Amino acid sequence: LLLAFYFASYNILVIKMKKKFWLFLFLLILCGVLVLIFIKFDFVKKDDNDTIVNHTYYDNSKSSIVMDVTTKRVLYQNNIHERMLPASTTKILTCITAIEHYQLDDFVVINSDVLKTEGSSIYLEVGDVISIKDLLYGLMLCSGNDAANALALHYSGNMQDFIFLMNETAKKIGMYDSTFENPHGLDTTTKNYTTTYDMALLMSYAMKNETFKTITSTKDYHPTIISGKKMYYHNKHRLIQSNEKVTGGKTGYTKNAKRTLVTSFKQEDFEIVVVTFNCSDDWNVHEGLANYCFDKYKQKRILSKFDVLFYASFDQSYLIENEKLLVPIRESETINYKIYEDDEGIRIVYFINKEEVGDVIFRSIKDE
Repeated sequence: LLLAFYFASYNILVIKMKKKFWLFLFLLILCGVLVLIFIKFDFVKKDDNDTIVNHTYYDNSKSSIVMDVTTKRVLYQNNIHERMLPASTTKILTCITAIEHYQLDDFVVINSDVLKTEGSSIYLEVGDVISIKDLLYGLMLCSGNDAANALALHYSGNMQDFIFLMNETAKKIGMYDSTFENPHGLDTTTKNYTTTYDMALLMSYAMKNETFKTITSTKDYHPTIISGKKMYYHNKHRLIQSNEKVTGGKTGYTKNAKRTLVTSFKQEDFEIVVVTFNCSDDWNVHEGLANYCFDKYKQKRILSKFDVLFYASFDQSYLIENEKLLVPIRESETINYKIYEDDEGIRIVYFINKEEVGDVIFRSIKDE
């Protein structure tokens, strides 16, 4: 190709014969070279050991993370501890907080305070009577800000009481770099701050709840609320609609936060969460990061149920699930572990070169 390029250039510049033919040949060869460069181009990153690795995904986000749902091991990271605006991904926390404190078949009567927030909505009206369950679907699928307000006000009539519960839930999960001032994620008057790391912890926690998992994975939902109005909810998360590996997620956007996105993927027993903040091409970035991590890491069991139960006290009974004994490992890695029993249950902590990379807890059946 280079020789052809040279001779073509030579003939154009020196011989000056058949100019149109040589110009066409020059452009054809140039296009061929560019196509080959594009096909062969690999984005260069460093792995955890500062070794250069080549891969075919790209990441144009300001902050991003891939986390294993079970062990919370971070499989990929980019600026994961910077506090940023989460936009409507806030509603993941609103949803799981409501699920843990409300009965799904409770009803809410909509008043004017619910409708004071701008932005996306499920078009509630004053006087509508709607169940908590239908509000949760509207919250997650349509990103309804009115649904978020209705859920928050239902707790005590004072939205600040529910926001307090949201922050308590965040602390319980381990979201220590997060603060929330509203249930919807808008940031014109009040602002929520979190990190992609904290948001990955949140989604990993929420996906263990069967009600949340069912809601977030639903593509379409068409309830008729108690006041007689027919509602139509279509999940805004494009990958839930199109990618069979996607098990849930939440979109978000404000002018200040830019595009934010949370997506959970599952391949056999391997479930991961991808989070990006301020990412203009988030759909492609999420699929690329998920495929890369599914290829790079494999689930492996490095200890048995007997190994875990050996550390159990005689006055406690534990249910040891097989899936919790799996840990994502790269082919070249050797993972060590420590097992001990504490107030929360039996804890397995995984290490690579003495650095903690993840953990899992088996709780006592008596606590369930």
